[in-house]
Order: sequence, then C-alpha cells, then structure tokens
Amino acid sequence: MGKVKRRIKFLPPLRRGKNVAVIFYYNNWNKNSINALISSIDQHLGYVSIYLIEGGLKDLLSSVRMLLNKYERLIVCFSFMTTYLALNYIHLKNILKQVKNEKVLLVAGGPHPSGDPWGTLELGFDYVVLGEGEKTLVELLRVLVEKGDVLDVKGLAFLDNGVCVTTGRRRFIDINQYSPFPFWRGLLSPIEIARGCPYACTFCQVSFLHGGVPRYRTVENILLYAETAFSFGVKDLRFISPNALGYGSSPYEKSPNIYSLYELLSKLRQLADKYSGRIFFGSFPSEVRPEFVCEDALEILRKNVDNRRLVIGAQSGSDEVLRKLNRGHTVEDVLHAVKIAMNYGFKVDVDFIFGLPFEEKEDVLETLNTIRKLIDLGAKIHAHVFLPLPGTPLSDFSTRELEPSLKKEIFKLIGKGMLFGDWMKQEKLAKIIQDMREKQLIRTNYTLKVFKG
Repeated sequence: MGKVKRRIKFLPPLRRGKNVAVIFYYNNWNKNSINALISSIDQHLGYVSIYLIEGGLKDLLSSVRMLLNKYERLIVCFSFMTTYLALNYIHLKNILKQVKNEKVLLVAGGPHPSGDPWGTLELGFDYVVLGEGEKTLVELLRVLVEKGDVLDVKGLAFLDNGVCVTTGRRRFIDINQYSPFPFWRGLLSPIEIARGCPYACTFCQVSFLHGGVPRYRTVENILLYAETAFSFGVKDLRFISPNALGYGSSPYEKSPNIYSLYELLSKLRQLADKYSGRIFFGSFPSEVRPEFVCEDALEILRKNVDNRRLVIGAQSGSDEVLRKLNRGHTVEDVLHAVKIAMNYGFKVDVDFIFGLPFEEKEDVLETLNTIRKLIDLGAKIHAHVFLPLPGTPLSDFSTRELEPSLKKEIFKLIGKGMLFGDWMKQEKLAKIIQDMREKQLIRTNYTLKVFKG
C-alpha cells in the first residue's frame, strides 16, 4: 500500500503558549503567502499554536472539529485567489457554515478577499485582512488572544449591519524586517526580493494590493535567506518579483539598475557555487518586463544564472491595446527584448492575454502578426485569457469571446509546439467569474468606508 499523505501539520508555539490555535488552509497555490505569515507570527507573537491543513475543504472541517475541544479559540485563516473561489464557491460556503462556532473566528486574506472584501465577508468570514497580512494578522491575533479591541487593528474589513466597512488603511511594511519563510519550521519558499509595482496594469492586482512604489529586499538580506535555503538542502533557488530585471530600479526609470542587478546576482552566484546550487532568475515566479531587457542586463544574467529560459510579458501585439492596459511599453520593445535574449543564448516564453474587453478585430490581427514575428525569432507563446479580477480597473469588464479564426490559429500553433497555456480553462473561468459578478457573489465598484462606531 502507498503511504497516505499527512493532512495536518502541527507547529507548536515557540514560547509558553496561550490556549489559542491558528489554522491555515495550506496548499501549493497559497503556501508562499502562508509561509510569510507563519514567519511573522513566530517572529512577532510566538505564543500561539499553528496548524497547517492540506488537502480538501473536508480535511479542514474534520481538523477544526477535532481541535475544538483542545483550545479556547480557533482562528481559521484562508488565503485565496479569484480563480479558486470561482471553482469552489458553493463548497467553500457550505464548509464555512459547518465550521462556524462561537469558539471559531474565520479570517480571509490574499488577492481575492482584498479585491472584494464585501463579497468575501458575505461568504461567512468574520474579517478580511486587506492587502499585506504580515503585520495586520499578527495584531489581530494579539487583540483576540489578549482581549483587546479589534477596531484598533488597521487594515481589516468587516460587516456592520450588512455593510462592508474598514478599520482604516495600514502603511506598507518594510519587507526587510520580515523573513520570507519560517526556515526554523523547515518550511522554505522562493525569496521575495521586491514588492509593489509602479505600472498599475489595468488587468493586474499587484499595484493595487502592494502599492506603486517598489520595496526591495536588500542584497544582504537576500543573501542571508539564500544561504539559509541552501544550508537546508535547497538546490534550486528561485525568487518572487513583479519584474526581475527591475531590482533596485527607481519607479520612474524604465531600464534596469545595472549596478544593483550585478551586485545581487554576482554574490548569489558565489553563494550558489559554494553549495553546488543553482540560481533561477527571470523565469517564473520572477518574470521580466520587455523594456528592461538590454545587453548589459543579459550579460549579467548569462554569467550568473542557471536558467536558460526567460519569461517576458507582452500581453498584446497591439500598441493601442497596450496603451489601454497601461503597460508602459510598445510592441517594438517586446520584439527587441526577444532578439537580445536570443542573442545571449536564452530561450524565451512570451505571455499574451486573449479576450481583452476592448480588443477589436484589428487588434487581434496585429497580435497574431506580432506572435508570428516572435515565433520566427525563436520564441514560444504562453497564452492566457483575460480574467476580470476584483480590485483592478477592469473588474467590471467582460472577457471578449475568442473569434473562431483566432482559436484556429491558436490550435495550429499548439500543434507545432509553439504555443502553450491554460487558456481554455481560463475561458471557462472567465464566464464563471462574470456570472458570479452578475449574481453579486463577487462585488465590484464600491468604496470602503472607515467604521466610525
């Protein structure tokens, strides 16, 4: 018989504990975020028990029921994206009803709850942590354990007589003061080297969740956690960044900070060689903006990283669509970036989004023409379909039906091995999200008011 996967992991308090437990629903799609939260709880609180529940929602339910008699209070935490909610709405709502108990507090955070706190609270959650959770969640846990006033915790949303209100905005954190993962628990993740994005692309949540001014982890801080990861046996080191080549750049610059990039990658290279490790930079989850690709940056990459494939975000082959997306680059920038990357020995995957709401037939033809040029250069196309995500300027828009001629071209490129991606699944998800929006299960276009008491 095969070994049964353990569904629950217990992380005991680091110092004399309170009779309170935090339960995280923990899976591959949210564990990087949860690991950062565990780090913060351990570093800044330390006296609560933590449980990680893997598997399905039924595993979560059975774990909560098992732990109810052991603790005075359970704080059950979920972090999820809109795509997860679209596929699991009814099941999640039913589970939350069954979990609900006077000893249980339900807290949601992450991209979807931050973008639509009202709709999330109507699912059955007691509180939503808005945006960054490292500080807000710790403060919430502290007041719950020590019987303080939740209204003193900035960055929360809750329902007041059926209306979604907030405790007020919280300032963004300094990510250098927080570990990216709780290595002391044996939990490791890619290292987040930058948070925030100055471009505010209208389809993307990053700038609206984490702000328009990038905050960088220092080189010394990155090296500290890189060496920690290597010492724990990690062989392949990866990084999280909205734009890998933008490390250290001013938000007003549209080119890489070559000095910062060289300092970071050359020192990481030395460290990786010490541990016989590898550096992956400029591939998922640290893609590259096209206008940041230049010969100096690619020379640094070629000498210091192990990946020979880069992921470059184009999103459209129409300059007019790029302007409406607020991308801040041109089609020519994309073609130029791919040429340079190829010249330096890198293979390239280029991201495109189909079904954008304002995409006209001419724009589709221009995109297909751009795709053909990129393929002729040797690139592969990573195809996506537009998803209207809460908290973005395009949250109220709908995905355009993909023209039969476009689908025919996509299938032809798939057959030739030149295009890949989950675009068909995303087509279905887009319809589900739009249907949920029409039924007000996902709410958009509202302003949070600060609770006045």
